[in-house]
Amino acid sequence: EDRLGPPRSPYCFFLMGSAGRLEQGIWSDQDHGIIYDSTEPEAQEYFLALGKEFVEGLAEVGYKVCDGNVMASNPLWCKSTEGWNKQVSNWLLDSSWESIRHFLTFFDARCFYGKDYLTSLKNSFFPLLHRSCMLTRIIENTMHIKKGVGVLGQFLLETHGPFTGCINLKDTAFFPYVNAARVLAIRNNSVKTSTVERLQQLTDIDNRERFITQFIKLQDYRLSYGLHSDYEAGHYVKINQMSKQQQKDLKIIIKDGIQLLNHVKEIVAKDDSSWA
Repeated sequence: EDRLGPPRSPYCFFLMGSAGRLEQGIWSDQDHGIIYDSTEPEAQEYFLALGKEFVEGLAEVGYKVCDGNVMASNPLWCKSTEGWNKQVSNWLLDSSWESIRHFLTFFDARCFYGKDYLTSLKNSFFPLLHRSCMLTRIIENTMHIKKGVGVLGQFLLETHGPFTGCINLKDTAFFPYVNAARVLAIRNNSVKTSTVERLQQLTDIDNRERFITQFIKLQDYRLSYGLHSDYEAGHYVKINQMSKQQQKDLKIIIKDGIQLLNHVKEIVAKDDSSWA
């Protein structure tokens, strides 16, 4: 405000990624954006400058800058309400791998500060999502999960590098739950962002409470046994530090996540066949 004056309009500073879902580990990188309610050219200049302030300030206190530049200093993630409406519509109509990835990132957004423009914006896109059978495309782009447990029931651990003997919980365990819950939220026209809240809203999933319990337990294991030396290390758990029972529990958690994701795939396939 000292340099550029007060904000040019009301705005929303929103978080995405694990922060958007309220599922951060001890370390978190930056995933955020801005929606502002003005179409004046100087508003874009102002809020991009504000986004840069957010990036530099968060980096100063330890939040890693996003490698993919998913931050409010990037014009792709800092737009007017009108600009966001056009951009998300284009993502859905394009339905390329990159556009779907951008949309899924945006769908996990929650308002952290300011006026919540997100709820009405997300709600406006549900009809387009269902008409375009976008859920099938989303499933195709989220089914490829790194295996954490082999066919003989053994952990598939890192075999080289600084995380040798560890398992990446983000890639093998978290993604199935997060991706499945997000697809179901879209299917059910829900704007909830946390995986637990998304699962709690379900009425047509058997063992819903079990999946919720397993996901919460997974978060506890990451917190208790993650390496936590930096952002990347926080995704890894050294298996030999866990008890035999905990290792057994973790294998079941991973298998349940895959089961949930496969079940969601079946639900979406049935939806598509009924539309046909």
